[in-house]
Amino acid sequence: MKKTVLMIATLVAVTMSANAQWFDFKNNVHRYEIGLNLGMTGINTGFEQFGWGASLSAWGVYLDFTSAGPMYKYDNRVASMNDPANLRFLPDSTTTTINLGYQIPVLPWLRIMPLVGFNITTSGVTDMATHNTEVNNSGDYVNVELYHDYNREYRWSYLNYGGGIVISPIKWISIYGVYTKRAIYGGLTFNFGALSTLVDE
Repeated sequence: MKKTVLMIATLVAVTMSANAQWFDFKNNVHRYEIGLNLGMTGINTGFEQFGWGASLSAWGVYLDFTSAGPMYKYDNRVASMNDPANLRFLPDSTTTTINLGYQIPVLPWLRIMPLVGFNITTSGVTDMATHNTEVNNSGDYVNVELYHDYNREYRWSYLNYGGGIVISPIKWISIYGVYTKRAIYGGLTFNFGALSTLVDE
């Protein structure tokens, strides 16, 4: 079964690329993409968390970040100043991964990205006895959200490296996946550079 799937995937790739020029770096010209990503960050630090982030690419140069935590910042629980259950200070952490790379256009619809970057991880406590409010005015209603203070105690920085793959099924949209030492995530981007080609048409 695996061999059959591999053969079909190879046949499709060869068919799609039969008339395409390989490694044509002109495919990166006028490609300006902004995207969102979701996945795990802080891997191999002991403080892995599911986070989200954004990406930006222009003329093949790629930059992204993925961030998570503190986990208890928006927890609705409220502890008293002298909580006998020791729930006032909850162990917490944050983690952020930032990567920089270049998209190599293997085919017009397929790019690979070598990446290098860093990860910043902190650990500390979230003080459940602090009561802060965040007001979001959205049209006809006002949303007031409670959040707690996060007190950082330790901070670590790590080197990050890995790679990614980008598939563009249509000129407007790209789907990408990234695997690095400190993060695994995927995302979706919109190519604003395609607007210029639309105007030219």
